[in-house]
Amino acid sequence: MMNPKEIYDKNKYSAIDRNEKMTAWAGAVLFVFIIAELLITASLHGLITEHIFVGILLSGPLLIKIYSTGYRFFRYYTKSNEFVQNGPPNFILRILAPFLVLSTILVFISGFGLAFGHDDRLFGKIHSVSVTLWIPLTAIHAYVYIRRVPRLIASDWRNQTKNQNNGNKGRIIVNLTALAAGTIAAIVLLPLYAEGWGHFRLHLPGPLLLGIVGAVVGIFAAVPLIRLTNKAKTLG
Repeated sequence: MMNPKEIYDKNKYSAIDRNEKMTAWAGAVLFVFIIAELLITASLHGLITEHIFVGILLSGPLLIKIYSTGYRFFRYYTKSNEFVQNGPPNFILRILAPFLVLSTILVFISGFGLAFGHDDRLFGKIHSVSVTLWIPLTAIHAYVYIRRVPRLIASDWRNQTKNQNNGNKGRIIVNLTALAAGTIAAIVLLPLYAEGWGHFRLHLPGPLLLGIVGAVVGIFAAVPLIRLTNKAKTLG
């Protein structure tokens, strides 16, 4: 009987391969703009408009990322043979995934509430707490996949230049469309959140610093556990 890796190699352009590459493209776009957002947040007082602009822009790629990872989750737990044979994500990552998704949703909902609402006290507290939790979870997730994502994208790009019909053009178009849609939304909504509306009293550098400290601690704590569980899975 073939092991999951052999099955994956045999079906080079399988649903698993397509899903992983779609997730990789969306993750790479998110990674670039999340770094930009964190840098902006460090000087939030003078860059509040830019902070909101990038946050709205991120919505498009984020939806693609949630859809692609949700698709894998759905196919695995509905017993799709291909996805079951390929195996689930690492056990530790599966435990952290619901908290990452929940904190991401809270970050964006509270962010939109601050940008377009008038209740700074409620949304400000939710945003600060969710950002503090979201940064370590995102850092662990990014650390685990950061070396794999460039390889997947490079492979997809090489196949695209070779005109191989494996859906790579569609993946690139979908991610560019999501990025363009987020950018257009951020521009169209600019008059509603631009500086001068005067209801922002949020100071995020504190939660940002706590989140960064949590990210460092989280990576040092989680990565050895992930490696151990990966070894146990391989031996099993």
